[in-house]
Amino acid sequence: MWYLVLRRPVKPREEWTVSLDQHLVWMKQQHEAGKILFSGPTPDRKLGIYVIRAGSRQEAEEIAGGDPYTAAGFTAFDLIEWEVHQIMGAGPFTAAGLQAHK
Repeated sequence: MWYLVLRRPVKPREEWTVSLDQHLVWMKQQHEAGKILFSGPTPDRKLGIYVIRAGSRQEAEEIAGGDPYTAAGFTAFDLIEWEVHQIMGAGPFTAAGLQAHK
């Protein structure tokens, strides 16, 4: 199963106590482990997304929940289950397009 994780900021950046470096170290580990296949903002910069490879929704939630930003309450996420062919043919991602697949 494949999951697309939508992310959006929930706290102003000046309130963040987790650094971008901590987030990037975590992200690199997930990419190297093959858990996150793609990450980045939508072109309109309204959402950041992860394409996560997981065997279950619970596993996808655990992966996304391990992000230092999520753990510190800086971002929230919604999970959308997608098949591989949907992800590969869907780009570029937009906030409106992602919401349409919920």
